[in-house]
Amino acid sequence: MPQVSVGPPFPADGPIPQAPPHSLLSIPGAVLPSTDDEHWLVGVEVWPYPPDLSDTFDPCAVGTLRTKSEGEGWNLPIFGPFTAYLPITCSTISAAKDGFAERARLAFRAREQYAVSYELSHGLAQPLNPFLADGNVRILAGGAAVTPDVGLAYLEDAIGATGQAGLIHATNGVASSWNGSSGGYGVEDVGGVLYTTANRTPVAVSGGYVGATPRYGSSVAAGQAWVYATSMVQIRRQSDVQIIAPTIKESTDRANNIVTFRAERGYVVTFDAPASNTDLRPLQVAVKVDWSP
Repeated sequence: MPQVSVGPPFPADGPIPQAPPHSLLSIPGAVLPSTDDEHWLVGVEVWPYPPDLSDTFDPCAVGTLRTKSEGEGWNLPIFGPFTAYLPITCSTISAAKDGFAERARLAFRAREQYAVSYELSHGLAQPLNPFLADGNVRILAGGAAVTPDVGLAYLEDAIGATGQAGLIHATNGVASSWNGSSGGYGVEDVGGVLYTTANRTPVAVSGGYVGATPRYGSSVAAGQAWVYATSMVQIRRQSDVQIIAPTIKESTDRANNIVTFRAERGYVVTFDAPASNTDLRPLQVAVKVDWSP
C-alpha cells in the first residue's frame, strides 16, 4: 500500500552547473598564469609584435632592388578592466544556511566564460575597448550571408593572410553546423579543444557571441550569425572568484529582508587590434554565416 505523508518537500540540490567545453577560457595559452601583481587591473596597453609579413630580397641586387622595406606602423590598443559577476538572492532565512553563498561561486565558475565572451564581442561594460564587433572589424564576403563551409574558408583565408596562427570565435549553432559540413571541412575536438580540421585553428564557442553584429554590418535573420577571427587572445584575471560582502550582515537589504551575494572576478582581455577596418593585419574580421536548412 502506498505511503502518504504530509509535510514540506524534501530540500535537495539541483544538478551542479558545469562549464561548457570549447569556450574561450579553454583555448591553450589564452588564460595567463595568475600573479600577485595585479597592476593590470587599471588597464593594459598592448605592445604588439611587428604585423608585417616576412619578405625576401636579392642580396646581389643593386640600386632600389636592394632596399629592404621599413615595415608598417604600430597600433597600441588600450584595454580597460571589467568585472564578471553572478548574483544569488534569497530571504535571510534561506541565506543563513551553510554554503548558500558558495552556490553563487559554483554557478559563476560554470558560466563566467559567457560573460567574458559577451564582453569581448559586444563591448558592454567597456565600450571604449577594442571588441570584436567594433568599427575596426573588416567584414568579409561583402557582408553577404554565406554557407557554413564557405564562411569558415573565408575566416581561414583571412588568418592565413597574417602569416601566423589566429583564433575563431563562433556561436554554438555555427560550430554545430561546421561539424555537419557536407564537404567534410569542419571542426573536431582534440584533447578537449576545438580545432578546424584543415588548418588546426582553435575555435572558441560560446552563447556570449550571439547577437554581436559588426558596427557596419547588417542584422541577422533566424539561422544566421556573425562569426569572427582575431589574433590570439590573452586573458588576465584575478586568481580566484570572490564573494562580495560574504556575510548576511553585510549583504542584507533590510527594507525587504532579502540577501544578495555576488560571485565575481576581475578581467582584462586583450588582442592585437587593428587601427581601422581596412587593415589586413593585425587580424579582426567577421563573416555572416547562414546555417539554416
